[in-house]
Amino acid sequence: MKALTRLLGLGLFLVAPSALADGISIAPSALPNDARAKLENDIAAARVAQPKVFAAVKNVKGHRPEHYGKYRNPYPTATRELRGLGPAALLPMLDALAFQAPDRGKLTDAEWDALAIGMLEAVGVIKDARASSVVGAIFEASALRPGVRLAAARAAGRLGGDAELALLTGHAKSGDPLELAAIHGLGEMMRLEAAKHVAQILGSTKDAKVAEAAATALGTLGSSWAWKSLGPKAQATGLEVRKVCASALAPRAVRGNAGQRVAASDALLMVEHPDTLDLIRAQRSIKGTDARAVDGLIARVERQQKRAPK
Repeated sequence: MKALTRLLGLGLFLVAPSALADGISIAPSALPNDARAKLENDIAAARVAQPKVFAAVKNVKGHRPEHYGKYRNPYPTATRELRGLGPAALLPMLDALAFQAPDRGKLTDAEWDALAIGMLEAVGVIKDARASSVVGAIFEASALRPGVRLAAARAAGRLGGDAELALLTGHAKSGDPLELAAIHGLGEMMRLEAAKHVAQILGSTKDAKVAEAAATALGTLGSSWAWKSLGPKAQATGLEVRKVCASALAPRAVRGNAGQRVAASDALLMVEHPDTLDLIRAQRSIKGTDARAVDGLIARVERQQKRAPK
């Protein structure tokens, strides 16, 4: 007993590493046990192998007032710096988000959130499955400001796995407090299942905010430029996804309130599906359709098609 007392007096040698500190957005205890143990081991090994990357993540400066305050439009952001560090920064960022946060000092909430948002943006771009448990836990964390939650939702969508699909579709339903963020997250997930889920929401909701969020998400999810960037192998799937998006957007683009129509029509032009004009014209015979809105949208699509490179 005396030996145990001496050990405790000298330090926290009997406390698990995850108990020593919390991350920027969550505590390690928010993670499933298996995922937490695996990440702790991976982070410890990476810290030894790549100390400079951990230091680079710790020392980003775009969110600090002494740096961003020098610009004409001062706004804290660390996204570009963190993305520039590449995939090697994944484990240092997961460490900071969920295990051991850097010293906050006198950073404001906006500055502190900018660091978390930058890390989540960068983690989403890396698309490494090891981030799944951290991103999911942050998205569902109770005491979280909206910007960070939205960044977590988008990161989950970009990870794009089955776990993320289940997470986001589970929350993208009427009455769920995380519904809007989950819809935007699904917009980043270039999967047919995600497109169908958001299309169903857009077709059934009577909530203006949900409708606008769903329309925007379908524009992102079905973006013709995004699918082209994935190369020829993705084009067949992309065309199917874009058809789902365009079919859901066309009715909203010519019916409903002005805000919904603008969001849906802008998204429809992003999707650029080959059947877009036919889908719009088909709305003429449906009750509640604004004929002038149909004509105006057809004109916009035709102008876009004329400007498109051959």
